[in-house]
Amino acid sequence: MPTPTLYYFPMSPPARSVLLLIRELELPMNLKVVNPMAGETRTEEFMRMNPQHTIPTLDDNGFYLAESRAILSYLIDAYRPGHTLYPNIPKEKALINRVLHHDLGSFYPKFFGTIGALFSGTATEISEEMKTNAQKSLTDLENYLVRNDYFAGENPTIADLSLLPTIASAVHCGLDLTNYKRLNAWYESCKSLKGFQEDQEAARQVGEYLRSKFPAGLEPLN
Repeated sequence: MPTPTLYYFPMSPPARSVLLLIRELELPMNLKVVNPMAGETRTEEFMRMNPQHTIPTLDDNGFYLAESRAILSYLIDAYRPGHTLYPNIPKEKALINRVLHHDLGSFYPKFFGTIGALFSGTATEISEEMKTNAQKSLTDLENYLVRNDYFAGENPTIADLSLLPTIASAVHCGLDLTNYKRLNAWYESCKSLKGFQEDQEAARQVGEYLRSKFPAGLEPLN
């Protein structure tokens, strides 16, 4: 069977979450960089695969799938069914899905929206409202770690892979994660992931890019 292709952008946290899974499972994958800032996700060819022109986008031999969290679960179910990163046990799967939904619907838009506004130039400073929203989103995230070492249990799952690139980017943009004890301990635990160091390099690039536009980075959040 032909190898699937992942279209991604190296600094994109959602795309990096899929890269973490590929590294962790050593999945065969063709990797193709597309730069949304250069209009490469708006070509006729790309729009046929993904009319929403978002990254990452997966082409699994003509089956096109966007949205990183959907791609994470699909790759497990299709290529490593029952793997501990997304076990085929309803209650465990439900706990993972709960975190993924929280990430998509609450944490990512609230927290990364702050970074995104600085990236795009729509904001030139971190307002008190942005600071409050970002800090609350991190505190809310910590609540998932009250009883567990990882976000959906005692072992890493795709819930952790989904969240790690966003948190890593924030750290390299100046966020002091030691202000969040449980998140910081989780972040240290994630160093055991096969793709952690590679993701750190991408996170450093995010930090450098943000500071080139906004020298203070995320230090005002601390």
